[in-house]
Amino acid sequence: MKREKKRREMTRREFLGRGAAGVTALGFSPILLNTLLMHTGCKPGARAGDLIVPEDILKEAVELLMAKGADFGDVFVERAAFDSVSSDDRKINTSTLIEKGVGVRGVKDGKTYYAYTDSFEPEEIYKTARFVADAAAQGMAKETAVVVNLTRQASELSFPIVPRPDEVATEKKIEMISGLTERAWSADKRVNQVSQFFREIIRQVNIATSSGKLINQTLGLTEFYASTYMKDETGNLQRGGDARAAYAGQDFFKGDNSFESIVDKSVERAKKLLEAVDSPRGVFPVVLGPGDTGTIFHESCGHGMEADLVYKGSNFKDQIGKQTAAKGVTLIDDGTIPQLPGSFAFDDEGTASQRTVLIRDGIQENYMCDLIWAKKLGLESTGSGRRQSFRFPPIPRMRNTFIDNGDMAPEDIIANTKKGIYVAVTGGGGEVDVITGNFMMGVGEGYLIENGKISRPIKGATLSGMGIKALKTIDMVGNDLVIAPSAGRCGKMQSAPVGVGMPTIRVRGILVGGPGEAWEDEEGGAK
Repeated sequence: MKREKKRREMTRREFLGRGAAGVTALGFSPILLNTLLMHTGCKPGARAGDLIVPEDILKEAVELLMAKGADFGDVFVERAAFDSVSSDDRKINTSTLIEKGVGVRGVKDGKTYYAYTDSFEPEEIYKTARFVADAAAQGMAKETAVVVNLTRQASELSFPIVPRPDEVATEKKIEMISGLTERAWSADKRVNQVSQFFREIIRQVNIATSSGKLINQTLGLTEFYASTYMKDETGNLQRGGDARAAYAGQDFFKGDNSFESIVDKSVERAKKLLEAVDSPRGVFPVVLGPGDTGTIFHESCGHGMEADLVYKGSNFKDQIGKQTAAKGVTLIDDGTIPQLPGSFAFDDEGTASQRTVLIRDGIQENYMCDLIWAKKLGLESTGSGRRQSFRFPPIPRMRNTFIDNGDMAPEDIIANTKKGIYVAVTGGGGEVDVITGNFMMGVGEGYLIENGKISRPIKGATLSGMGIKALKTIDMVGNDLVIAPSAGRCGKMQSAPVGVGMPTIRVRGILVGGPGEAWEDEEGGAK
């Protein structure tokens, strides 16, 4: 197609106003792949594995984007379908949401310019590319011919979806959730409320970059959340919850990750909280169990190691080569682990996913970088550029973040702790000030440790401290690493699925808050 000869500079108001929402609510349908093709502007005869937008159009759009002197640019094309079944007090609701659009990014002198459209029509994509090119040029450059040759990128990583959502009838999904709801209600006469949420997501993404990369990848995320509320005769109301997510189909949800197991854990946690004693308070040994408890280091340390926040002054700035954790502590962010929610073949800039060692044996080794912030720090991208959807430019984000195995048996860590608490599950969410490194997080399931043994369940506990200090006061690292298929979403300006994990560890530098009595560290303080 011929480019228009006449151009006009866009106004700031036009640039900020670009990009109407591209979301359409439809009646519930399990046939996600067909729905994607039928309702996202694709031509008749298209298949789910085809490029969403033809390669020649992507090439033209990138060339227009770069024609006024941008240093780097990319075109991000997405179509996605979200199917969900939810149950709230036995009321079943189903829905399907379709989302589609094209995001265009230009980078000039380290600054990002971004706009999007909800149309797949070539002229709309070209128009959006011109708007961004004009914005990046700031009226200072004339258009010149640019040639970009795109090369399709391949990866050995794959994320099969078995079964595909369209291979399971709607009625079967409703029947499954109804059965899981009744399982929770019948577990205990004190059950007061049951909420469950099941969602299947399919996202197909095309990325074309000014460096010549062309990506086509499809991921299918399956999520299940269960909440069970119990109320005793005194009016004491407690909630227990559990959740799992994976870039896989329903076949992933077996064994300890089965839907039934998730429901049972939500019931048991509510039951234990009804019987729990008030958490003690003070600074004393905290033993964190394997798996989901890794969320505490996602919050307290992970964000501070994301390149944009490092550049802006997090407490991990200028720490490469320096000690930021206790000897024996290795912290990893890995986007290549099959099925985990923070994994993918390519990030949202087209960089191949990788395993990144952030801290090795206590020494800071790297940060999590996208292309733009890596350049500002003089580093290389770690494949950590992620975005929620086509409406957002990519930013450095965590993927699957975990403390690696140590050499202690978990039972020895408990036995060597005279007095403290054991955290089996951290609470939902968390807060961190990335500049100071101060964090706070709740405890979802915890117990007292008395005389080297796990004893009574506790309630009302919170954990707070400073990230680097907490890492430096880890004095025991177990050999039972679990990387959990967490259903949690990280909410750093945008939402992104992530995985967390670690083995059993003991920390001596965390402040425990709680409504119970004050405790002292009988072992002599942080080591």
